[in-house]
Amino acid sequence: MYTRWNTEYQALRTGTAYARMLLCLLTLGANPIVSLAATVSPEPSRAYIIILASAPGAKLDWRPADSTVFENRRLFVTQTIENGKARERLNLGYFDNRAQADALLPVIRKLYPGAWISRDVPVGKRFLSAAAGTGAAPDRGSTIEQAGAHARPSDEQIENLMTRAKSDFSRKKYPEAIRLFTAVVQAGSGRYSQEALELLGLSRQRNGQKSHAFDLYTRYLEKYPDGEGSKRVRQRLSALMTETSPPRAGIRMSSEKAAAQTISYGSWSQYYRRDTASTSDTGTITVNSQLLNFLDLTAISNDAALSHKGRFTADDSYDFLDSANGNEFRFIEMYYEMAYRATGSSMKLGRQSHRFGGILKRFDGISVGYQFTPQLRLNLLAGHPVEIDNKSSINSDKKFYGVSFETGTFLDHWNMNFFHFHQYVFDIDDATSTGFDLRYTDGTGALYGMVDYDYLYRVFNFAQLNANLNLPGGRSLYMNAFMRRSPLLTSSNALIGRPETSIAELEQTLSIEQIRQLALDRTANSRTVTVGGSQPVSEKFRLTGDITLSRVDSTIASGGVDAVPGTGTDYFFSAQLVGNSLFIERDTGVLGLRYLQTDPSDTLSLIVNSRFPITRNWRVNPRIQYDIRKLADGRSQNKWRTLIRTDYRYPGSVRFDFEIGYDDTSQTIDGESLGSSALYFMLGYRRDF
Repeated sequence: MYTRWNTEYQALRTGTAYARMLLCLLTLGANPIVSLAATVSPEPSRAYIIILASAPGAKLDWRPADSTVFENRRLFVTQTIENGKARERLNLGYFDNRAQADALLPVIRKLYPGAWISRDVPVGKRFLSAAAGTGAAPDRGSTIEQAGAHARPSDEQIENLMTRAKSDFSRKKYPEAIRLFTAVVQAGSGRYSQEALELLGLSRQRNGQKSHAFDLYTRYLEKYPDGEGSKRVRQRLSALMTETSPPRAGIRMSSEKAAAQTISYGSWSQYYRRDTASTSDTGTITVNSQLLNFLDLTAISNDAALSHKGRFTADDSYDFLDSANGNEFRFIEMYYEMAYRATGSSMKLGRQSHRFGGILKRFDGISVGYQFTPQLRLNLLAGHPVEIDNKSSINSDKKFYGVSFETGTFLDHWNMNFFHFHQYVFDIDDATSTGFDLRYTDGTGALYGMVDYDYLYRVFNFAQLNANLNLPGGRSLYMNAFMRRSPLLTSSNALIGRPETSIAELEQTLSIEQIRQLALDRTANSRTVTVGGSQPVSEKFRLTGDITLSRVDSTIASGGVDAVPGTGTDYFFSAQLVGNSLFIERDTGVLGLRYLQTDPSDTLSLIVNSRFPITRNWRVNPRIQYDIRKLADGRSQNKWRTLIRTDYRYPGSVRFDFEIGYDDTSQTIDGESLGSSALYFMLGYRRDF
């Protein structure tokens, strides 16, 4: 029991580091933007700046937007010469480190959507007054038109926006395409970010906005210097800088052909892993010899009205130690989707995943969505849930129907989704899942919360609150509070520990009320709370730490099944000192200390972890860990773990991975010292196409 819960906890705690926080509004006060800069920032050496806009010319009449964002900051203009021509940039400074600039960038992009972060230049500056002037910069003086509050669509909405933007682009409706491509770019990193940025620049160029296109192409090459897209962008940029005719007809983008052609992409990977273990009394044995295969294929075809998409994702594992029964094949996703391009309404059929709700993650069935606006979408779903151990067959014993409503972004910062699912097993109710998730984001922090209530059992099945707060000086705080039923409460839980193999068989001897009571008795309550933060201690070093409390309650003995004892309250403490560019440029080094106090044992761990970018395509990651463990029964255990990972990306689309690790364990039992060791390695590759 301890091992299982500890494994689940570790997965939760890893995700906690990326959580965000509602307390940002309470902590920063009424004006969180001003709190980021209490005094006028000085002019440090090689500090970070935010480049607001860029335009060709010299001594331009810059008129920055009138906003409190600029209060207590320096606004200045720098000039460069590109291909013999003058060019100016409007800049905002100064930031002691990149974390400070990152915290303010989302707010800045509401005024200047094309803003980006850079290092300061020491000379050639022309300073402006803070918050000088009102209104927008003149023509040539703004990268992209100033925009209102930015709305963050969901992943599905971004895909719909991209589809509609391409449709407008192909029909030469460039103003509409610019609006939609801008929304995709502003949404942040994602699978469409690179393509949307390229198409946004091309839309600007074909709409006669050459200065905007110039800035977008420059930004594209800074973010994506390699690849087929960069070649096209460089040719367009060269044509703009030399004021020649547009690129020749032969240089066409694949996205322009999307309305008449089918595109496909995917990946194929294979990894082999082998584990051996040695003890003083049994010698060396092989405990694992396994080949893992993974295939992911996606095809998209567009015509004038409809978009068609098919996806196939599967994995296969082969156990060389059990050649007779060692092969396991599983369909992960396999579906066909059709969408009406003008509105984004869609239908998806097959094995697919769903983001909302506690009882439903992946299912075999159908989902239909209607896009009222780019920010409002209704989804109807029905089918058979896919169990975690399901390989390739359909789970016909269970079925469900459900609805979800995605609100998108409202009031500038908020996003909410509602859901309801009802699940059956054979002819009885299995579970319900009714609730919502809520997100809040701004330039200083973020919040994610989710509530899942089962009205069939009148209990909360799942509740979570993740939060993050960015403070002045590059500091941050985060928190994760997590409560769930374990396993998630369904009537099928009544089978745990019983000799029956199905609810239909259990119904022959028990009533519905007895089955539901057994399900409640077999389901434990689990609670986890984590709080932590990080603090820069110098230009190269950052200190992070967190504290986690976790508890799993016991279950009740009933129906011939024994109770499972609870874990008590487990305590986890960790601290890390993270350094960058210590030995070579862009390397990372981590010195970590971790303490785990649980009922079975107390463990103290010292961890040294580093990552070295040897070349642009080759990285090496050595790691050493030393554990001191004291068990409740009086035993003691010391373990050394040495690990080296390396990956090499072959120019193009292939990455090779290799990992080797060695564990050496010594333990004392009743005064007698025993030793054991383990060696494993993993070798494989991944090819994208």
